[in-house]
Order: sequence, then C-alpha cells, then structure tokens
Amino acid sequence: MTATAPTAPLAPLADPAPPSPAPVGPPGYRDGPGHLRIDARVIPKLAAQAANEVDGVSAASAAPIARAIHHPVPVGTPPDQLVLDLDLTVTIAYPRPVRATAEHLASHVARRVEELAGRPVRGLRVHVEHLRPGGNRVG
Repeated sequence: MTATAPTAPLAPLADPAPPSPAPVGPPGYRDGPGHLRIDARVIPKLAAQAANEVDGVSAASAAPIARAIHHPVPVGTPPDQLVLDLDLTVTIAYPRPVRATAEHLASHVARRVEELAGRPVRGLRVHVEHLRPGGNRVG
C-alpha cells in the first residue's frame, strides 16, 4: 500500500500586473504621470513678465524673432530641444544706465524663460523704446 501526503489546495492564478504605459509625448519628455506643453504663443508673454520683474523696466513686450529663413527647424525636433530667439521692447526709467540695465535685463529674461518654460534662449534683442523720467540712479 502506498501512502500519499496530503496536499494543500492550489491557489487560483493571479492576474499579472498590467504593463506600465509607454511615456506620452515626443522623445525627451520626462517619464511620469503626464507632461507639460507650453504653447509657443505663451513664451513671449513669459519673457515680457520676466522683463517687468527687473527694477527700472516697465511696459515690456516680447515677440519671437522670425529666423525661419536663416535657421530652419528640422521637422520632428522635440519641443524641449528647440531654442528661442526673442525681441524684447521695453521702457527704462531715466537716469538709470541704459546699457547696464539692458544687459542685466537680457540675462534675467533668458534665465527666467529657461526656468519657466524649460527652453534655452539663444538670442535676445533688447529694444529700448522709451526712457521714463523719475527712476533712481543705480551704479
């Protein structure tokens, strides 16, 4: 006579975990629950707002520099790899030093746009349209 050991009932097979979804968006987007896309029309508004953060600067407006003829963008370039070229028109408080204020303005705007939009600024042209009396002298 042969004895057999009692066996435990088999557990039902569990459904395997569903596969992770593929990242959404073009290559270069960070993996995660989603992504942020900033429309190209918003970038000049970010630049103008950043310009207005600089002491002695007001009434800033920005527009993209039309360089499509000189620097064509290859089709399929991921948005996070596009660089920006901007024209910035401002009013500076007089008697602030115009050159120093414009240089500080350009570096501040480039840094803030990259912080906020995640896209580097390659070119930034500053146009001082007006001098507004009543500014404090700096420098």
